[in-house]
Amino acid sequence: KAKALRHLESGGLTLGIGHDSTPQSMYDNPQLYPQMFPWLFPYGYGGIGQESFKRKISETEHKKRLLMYHDKRFQTDLYFPIVAFNHEQLKSGITSSFLMTKRQNFAAVVDRLSNIDKEVL
Repeated sequence: KAKALRHLESGGLTLGIGHDSTPQSMYDNPQLYPQMFPWLFPYGYGGIGQESFKRKISETEHKKRLLMYHDKRFQTDLYFPIVAFNHEQLKSGITSSFLMTKRQNFAAVVDRLSNIDKEVL
């Protein structure tokens, strides 16, 4: 803390990160990762889902490649691996549930979901 205070008192520069009033989408948002991790994506380039990568490699493969980047900045970041893995899990679960309910047994799925015992959850 003392080092940071000396830095500020000597006129050192800081990076201000604001918060948006509306949540950002995980889907089709190539600026999501550069906005969350500006120190990992200089100038906003190289984010997951950007046009230069979109049809060449999958988002999962792009994340794997970033984690294997030569300077290890993505591996050593405290939050990037956790956030990237969390997004993979969320997208996988949402896609699976969407595909399951799209089938002809939609009525049965709705019935099961509406009769879930909340005490068990």
